[in-house]
Amino acid sequence: MKTISLKAASCLVITLAAVTLLLSFIENPKPKNPEINYKNSVVSYYGNKKVMDEDLLKEAKLIDIADRRFEEKWQKKDPKGISEEYTTTGAVFMKPGTKPRLGRAEIEKEFSLSVKTVDRVEFFQDELQFLGDLDVAFQRCHMLGYINSKQTPIFEGSYVILWKKENGKWLIEYDMFNSDK
Repeated sequence: MKTISLKAASCLVITLAAVTLLLSFIENPKPKNPEINYKNSVVSYYGNKKVMDEDLLKEAKLIDIADRRFEEKWQKKDPKGISEEYTTTGAVFMKPGTKPRLGRAEIEKEFSLSVKTVDRVEFFQDELQFLGDLDVAFQRCHMLGYINSKQTPIFEGSYVILWKKENGKWLIEYDMFNSDK
């Protein structure tokens, strides 16, 4: 039977300890978050769930549909309908120069004024990030506002929205915008 010398065993233990220490400083690369392009925007996912490109595309299309619904309700001058695009509890709308509007009733009041001065709006998504179990999303967009169906917008702005799924439907939880010009 062969025996290992104390010197050889010590060298082996020191080498293993050094390699272990060295490896502890090397970061394991995190798996790349899925990312797709949709209508000239970047759509991505940040979370622990296994998400496929098809999942991102499906949810991005649903949020796009919600954006178009909002535009349509604006054009119909329907502030109550617009307010129903926000979550039933906790919804916040913020615009420059005014205190935040909290809840659907206050948001409806805000849009009852806004639809009188701007006839229609168009939203263009720049970025969409899904979080959690694909039930929360952050959207960054730019928008144009028109009056009297003129071709040139009277308003150009940017906004960020935090979307939440409520009963399977994407609704706005937080909405904040600013004027670009």
